[in-house]
Amino acid sequence: MKPSLLLVEPSEPASFRCVRVRERTLGGGFHYHPEFQITLVERGSGQRIVGDSIAPLAPGDLTLLGPNLPHVWDVDAAGDRPRRAAMTRRPPVDAVIVQFRTEFLGREFWGVPETAGVVRLLKAASRGLAFSGVTRDRAVPQMRRLPRLAGLQRLLALVSLLDMLAAGGGEPLCSRDCKPGLEARDHDRLAVVIDRIREHLSTGRKPPSRGQLARLAGLAERSFSSYFHAKMGRTLPRFINELRVGRARLLLADTPLPVATVARTCGFHNLSNFNAHFRAIVGTTPARFRNRP
Repeated sequence: MKPSLLLVEPSEPASFRCVRVRERTLGGGFHYHPEFQITLVERGSGQRIVGDSIAPLAPGDLTLLGPNLPHVWDVDAAGDRPRRAAMTRRPPVDAVIVQFRTEFLGREFWGVPETAGVVRLLKAASRGLAFSGVTRDRAVPQMRRLPRLAGLQRLLALVSLLDMLAAGGGEPLCSRDCKPGLEARDHDRLAVVIDRIREHLSTGRKPPSRGQLARLAGLAERSFSSYFHAKMGRTLPRFINELRVGRARLLLADTPLPVATVARTCGFHNLSNFNAHFRAIVGTTPARFRNRP
């Protein structure tokens, strides 16, 4: 499995793509595309990896990604057997996805004074943006409407949505050092490595060794470590532990499993080690996280 560049095609004659997704999972592997992407997750939980950012994903998550920013939504993984067995049957993921290129309204459109705010928004989206508060509250109903519209109404609704997002701004997802315009070879190397790690963790297997991942990436083991750190903004062990802790957060929130069982399920066989990693990443202990209001 070696996903990299994704070809985005509207399902009907249109200048941009707008779909409502109701499936068991959301999206495929770690990938990128030249289109901007707005994603509203209505139902589903998990993690999203965007560039060098790893963050929890929950209903109401609203993001705007710039072109060529690699990402994957790790939602309700089908192979997550311990989690699925401990829960009642979960409903499918429900999300609205809008994808468009800069020139979907013509390049001249973005040169008029009235679009200056949206132009700034689109530039800021190179690091990815997450929206919350009043901005999200205003934008969510508009996102829900988009798939039901067609023709000029849909086009105008997207322009209006971008104006709403520009008025409120958003919080950057990636660090300033994250460069979305990676070479295709870098995308492919990271994609195959990240997807292999996710595949192992989602099925309860031990993560691949550093040597195995280095061979997948076609690099020497020592070179791979520094390469991964430079591209993902964190060491390989930190990346794996963040994914493990992310899965632990879901189990703590969605199941009655004891903390020790959650730790083992997520690959931590020492409870104190699990508590230390969880606190370092989440900022609180697993027990306090579960009992939060």
